Amino acid sequence: MQILRKAFGEYETNCYILKLDCGEIVIDAGIGASDWVKNECKNPLAILSTHGHFDHIWDNAKLKMLFPDIPLVCHKNDAFMLESDCFSLGLNPQSPDIALEGEENHLRFKDFSVRFLLFAGHTPGCCMIEVNSHLFSGDFIFYHCIGRCDFAYSNPLEMKQSLQRFKSLDPNLPIYPGHGRETSVEEEQKHLDFWIDRL
Repeated sequence: MQILRKAFGEYETNCYILKLDCGEIVIDAGIGASDWVKNECKNPLAILSTHGHFDHIWDNAKLKMLFPDIPLVCHKNDAFMLESDCFSLGLNPQSPDIALEGEENHLRFKDFSVRFLLFAGHTPGCCMIEVNSHLFSGDFIFYHCIGRCDFAYSNPLEMKQSLQRFKSLDPNLPIYPGHGRETSVEEEQKHLDFWIDRL
C-alpha cells in the first residue's frame, strides 16, 4: 500500500490517499483537497472521514460531485456535522452514504478491509481508521499530543475513556494523524497517563 499525504488549509489538515492494487481510498478531504485527489485517484473506492470538523470534511461535497458512485463514510455520531453547516462557516453539506454505529465497524472495498474504531471525545463520532495495519487517527491523537476536547460537541469524559481504551491497542501500529507528523501507538502510549491526569 502506498500512502500519500498532503496538508491543506489554514490548519494544515492532512488528507491521505491510500493507493492499493484495486484502487484508492481517500481519508479526510479538507479545504482544497479535491483537485489533488482528482489528479491522484484513477479508481477511487471510498471517501472516509475520521470525524466531522470542517477542516477534515470541507471538500467531501466536491468529491461526491466528481465521484458520485463511491460511498462517503463517517460515524453516525458525527453525521450531523456533514449534513449541516453547524458551525456557520459556509460549508457545503454532504450527507454520508454510510453512517456507522457502535465502537467498531468493518467495511470491505473490493479485496481489502477497513476498520473504524470509535474514540469519542474530540467529537462524538471521532474515529481512528485502520487499513492494512496502519492507523489514521484524525484529531484523536497526534505526535506527543491529543485532540482538544473543549470545543462545541466535545466531551472530556469521553476523551478520557477513549484514551484508556487506547492503552489496549497493538503497540506496533503506525499512526498517521490529521495534523503533523507520523507517530506510533507505542510512542503515544508512553504519554497517556500524563494526558488522562489533565482531563
